[in-house]
Formats: sequence, structure tokens, C-alpha cells
Amino acid sequence: MKKIKQKHRSMSIRSRIFIYFLLFTALLLVLLWLFQIVFLDVFYRMQKTDGVQKASESIARNIEHEEIETLIDRLGQENGVCILVTDEKMNTVYSSDTTFGCIIHHLNPRDLRRMTEHLDQDGDTDYSTFPMTGFPSSKYDDRKFDGHVPPPDTGSAKSLISVRRVTLSDGSVRFVFLNTLITPVTSTVQTIRNELFFITGILVLLSFLLSWLLSRHISRPIAETTVAARELSVGEYHPVHSRVSYREIDELNGQLEQAAKDLHRVEEMQRELIANISHDLRTPLTLIEGYVEVMRDLPGENTTENMQVVIDETKRLSTLVNAVLDYSKGKNGKEELHLSRFSLTKSIRGIIERYGKLIEQDGYRILFSPQRDAMVLADELQVSQVVYNLVNNALTYTGEDKTVTIEQTIRENKIRIEIKDSGEGIEPDELPFIWSRYYRGQKPHKRPTVGTGLGLNIAQGILEKHGMEYGVESTVGQGSNFWFELPETDESTSHLQITGGQDE
Repeated sequence: MKKIKQKHRSMSIRSRIFIYFLLFTALLLVLLWLFQIVFLDVFYRMQKTDGVQKASESIARNIEHEEIETLIDRLGQENGVCILVTDEKMNTVYSSDTTFGCIIHHLNPRDLRRMTEHLDQDGDTDYSTFPMTGFPSSKYDDRKFDGHVPPPDTGSAKSLISVRRVTLSDGSVRFVFLNTLITPVTSTVQTIRNELFFITGILVLLSFLLSWLLSRHISRPIAETTVAARELSVGEYHPVHSRVSYREIDELNGQLEQAAKDLHRVEEMQRELIANISHDLRTPLTLIEGYVEVMRDLPGENTTENMQVVIDETKRLSTLVNAVLDYSKGKNGKEELHLSRFSLTKSIRGIIERYGKLIEQDGYRILFSPQRDAMVLADELQVSQVVYNLVNNALTYTGEDKTVTIEQTIRENKIRIEIKDSGEGIEPDELPFIWSRYYRGQKPHKRPTVGTGLGLNIAQGILEKHGMEYGVESTVGQGSNFWFELPETDESTSHLQITGGQDE
């Protein structure tokens, strides 16, 4: 049975934003219910205990102040506590009874002394809690009544007593008693619970609405860009100018637009390359076929001149094929560097000599007057190919004087080779693309040559593989200057560099 693979469909960004926002809202609601309902009693007790402790410390620090009674009354009123300050014999020194249900003012001296037995040092504090008796639960049963009636009194209210030992400057001892009532928060919890029901409903409704709006607001420009990006398959892209946009989306639109332009330019170059190669291949093939048929069918036509035509056209075919193969090998990284020490000056002279026949027949001149020989460490065959491609390019586009100048300068142990023509030059907007594959200048050729648009791109690959600096300078109407630099080497340094390369 043939298995059909189903394409995995991941969740959309709109759905993710919607779900994440709802989960965030749910988490906030859970935390709100926990801290307002479940842990409310715990925080309430902690707050009451902390208030008693701070009030006790304030009294201890100011117990010898002349206005201590005013401070005691204010602390009692602020914190909801009753305060009693006694001496060692449990005689009252200061007192503040402003709260309901105070215990310490109704205890006898013996009970007060018992609470201070464990306080041996100055600053010691002890806390005690006592349950408060409420409405007798045995006399009340809420189940006997109808309607909304209060629950039985569980007697959960407690009285918290704090006692602290304080030693005065004269050596006498004072005991600071504080008492507060910790009441149950049942009614408060019920009130908060009722409010939370409304708050929860409102937040859930708002979260649905906001998450839907936000997800739509954020995902819309992304979806629009995705739809527009599908046009890249046909080499076109029209950026989306939405009312709702973001910097990242704008940058993505810019990159996609540039990619569409590059794809369109490459496609045009490829079509031009195919047209050029088809034309250049058809001409020599037609000539070869015609001359071979003539030499086969007509006696006496098997002459040296006719054979030379066939040989020349075959060489033209080889030039085209080799250019494409060289480009392919350079891009695939299959062509390795074979470093050797050689004279770059002599290599350039040899290339000029190979152009001798062209110079003689068509009137072209290649000028080269180096000051001295320059030795380099590089791949001689590949560097020669760079020079050949640059010279061939200069001969193709040079001016009416049919002159190409090669200059060799040496400065700070760097050899700079400049190949200049006197043609029409290159427009500034074309300069960034002249090293691109398939690219051919828009200026008309001064010389009918077989061109593939790969020569400069092949030269660029070789130069970058050697780590050489290179570039082009061009002025419209005056010509172009292609240059590259590589370090000069001597016998000792070349030996070290070659050895190091082999070890690696």
C-alpha cells in the first residue's frame, strides 16, 4: 500500500498569539484568586504580627522620652493595639487601652509575671496567642433557619500578646506589653470572592477581545508579506505598504524586494548568456560543417587554408567550453591552489606574446614597461588566467586607439598590477555588478570576440581564493582600470610559506 505523506501544518502566529494571551490572562486570574482568597488570612496575620513588632520596637527605643505617653497613644491608635508598660513588680507605668477585647489590662500581676519569665536579656520578645470565645455554637445552628443566615461562630478569633524586656539607663527594667485582636477574615474573603467573580468574567471577556485584536493586528502584515513573497517564484515581488507595519516587516520587505531584483537580473543574464553561447556555438559549428562537407564532396578542396579554418573554429568552441568549465570548478571549490615562486613580470610578458598575432593583424597594442622583475608566491596558472581575462576584457572594450596599458608598481613589498583601456568606461550604477556572473557591459564592443560573461567572475574567484586585494576604477569617456595586488616574495620567505602550506 502506497503511503501518502501528509504535510505537517504548524500553528499560525495568529493562533499562537491568541492562545498565549489567554494563557497569560488565566495565569493572572489564578494568582489573583490565590493571593486574595487562599492566602489572604496568612498575609493578614503576618501583617498584624509585623505591626505589633514594630510598635514594640518604637516604644523600646523611646521609652525614656519625656513625651512617651503621646507616642504610646498614637501607636495604639495607628496599629489597633492596646499597650501596657510595667516595672519589674508589674506596676503600671504607662497604659493605652483604645481597642475592643483587650486582655492585658485585665490580667493580674501574677499572670503578667508568668509571661515575662523567659525574658532574661534586654530586647528579648515573646509572643502568645489566646483563642477568643465567641457566640456559643451549641445554642445556634444555621441549618434550622431559612434564607441567608450567618454561619456558626467557629471561635477562630485570637488575641495576640507581645511582651518585650527593656533596660533603662539607670539599670531598672521595664516590660512592654502589646495586645491586638486577630479577627477572622471570612466576611472580607466573601466580599472579595464576589468581586473576583465579576473581575474574572470581565477579564476573560476583555482577554478574548484583546487577544483577537492583537493577533489580527500583528499577523496581518506578516500574512500580506507572505502572499506577496509567493511572487518570487516568478522573479517578481511587490512590497506591501500596509497601514499596520513594523520595522522587522519593513526590513523583510526590503530584502525580498532586493532578492526579486537580483533574481530578475540573474535571469536576464542567464538568458543573455544562453543567447550569446548559442549564437557563438552555432557560427563555428556551421563553418566547420560547411568546410568539412566541401572537402568531402569536392576534390581539391582539402587545402591547408580550409583545414586552418576548421582548426580555428574548433579553438573557438574550446574557448567557450573551457570558460564555462573554469567557472564551474571555481564555484565548486574543486580547483586547488598549487603555490610556487615565479616571476609575475615574465608571466605577463608571455601572455602579451601570445597576443602577438592579434596585435599584428588587427592593429591592437599592449604596452608593458616594468621597472624590474617581481617574484610572487601563488598559483602561476591561475594568476595567468586572471591576467589573461583582464587583458582580454580590456582589448574587447578599449577605444579607437586600440591600446591597452599594463602597469606594474612595487610599493612596501606589494606588487600592484593595473590593466587599463581607453574605452567608453563603465557607468557608476554598473560598477557593483561587473564582477557578477553572466554580466556583460552595455557599451558596444570595439572588437568582435567570443564572450560568455564569466571572465571577470572567474578572475574574482581566483583573486579571492589567493586572498588578494582587487578592484576597478572607471571614468565614463576615459576608460577603465582593473587592478589587483599581491605581496612580493623572495627565496627565503617563499620556502617557509610553501613548507607551512604543506604541513597544514
